[in-house]
Amino acid sequence: MNKLFKILTGNIHFNATKLDNENFNQNWEVPEALISIIGLKNGKKPIFYYGVKRDCEERYNLIKGTSDNGNKFINARLSFKFDKQKIIENEKYIVANGFDGLLLTINIDKNKFISTFEEIIMEGYNSGDEHIIDVLDRMRERNAFDTVEESAKYIANRDYNWLLGRLKYTAGLFNYSGCGYWLIPLKTKMELTRGLIINGNEITINLENTELFKSYMVYIDTKVNLVRYNVFRLCKKEYSLMDEVKKQMKDDICPWCGEKLRTIRTRKGEFLGCTGYPTCLYRRFSKK
Repeated sequence: MNKLFKILTGNIHFNATKLDNENFNQNWEVPEALISIIGLKNGKKPIFYYGVKRDCEERYNLIKGTSDNGNKFINARLSFKFDKQKIIENEKYIVANGFDGLLLTINIDKNKFISTFEEIIMEGYNSGDEHIIDVLDRMRERNAFDTVEESAKYIANRDYNWLLGRLKYTAGLFNYSGCGYWLIPLKTKMELTRGLIINGNEITINLENTELFKSYMVYIDTKVNLVRYNVFRLCKKEYSLMDEVKKQMKDDICPWCGEKLRTIRTRKGEFLGCTGYPTCLYRRFSKK
């Protein structure tokens, strides 16, 4: 989290605060952090508040299969598992404090991905797994590698670049590395964000399911220490902030305090005034 905070707060639009149960507890387990997003050009809101959930389990899966032409293959895949019950407790805290939502945070580390899968593949080869032996030997011969270790490294690099390439394309961030921190909203329009998987007591982010990354909220590229935010989620290009407020404003509700408006008639004419008067002094005159 320290590296994430350091890069994130280096951007003028972001601030971050660590949370803990001892100092911030309200009978629910708190998220690991709170981030605020302010001053975005054409922002839908003047400021956003999001809880950050980082605690998750990385699962490295080696998928074995046989192609239509009879050749065996292995694919390296990575997913992130969050505890559903802890997420529910975190969301209670989010709702009680009026935050905009909870962001599930994953860290994609290229070196860790490649080294972990090299180890998994070679363990299978050395333990006599016939499927893996067949794949590595065939790949060594086809690519003129000197050793099967090079075949294992090739597969790990191939699959990392395949996964990240699709992910970056879907997110519209093809010019970035893809490694680093991705902050994914738990919910979109009050529903579980499309692409998140619930299985028993787990909520899963699977890198192979790129649809999820259309909805990313913030991406921190740790290779070049840059922060990107999703303008489609946080901004409204066609309107200024005031235009967006006017667009969503109901005719009979005070935009300042949320009380009902009523028609006030005077000798000089009439206008809509807030029923919260004199505490609220909002009034709207007709365009004549």
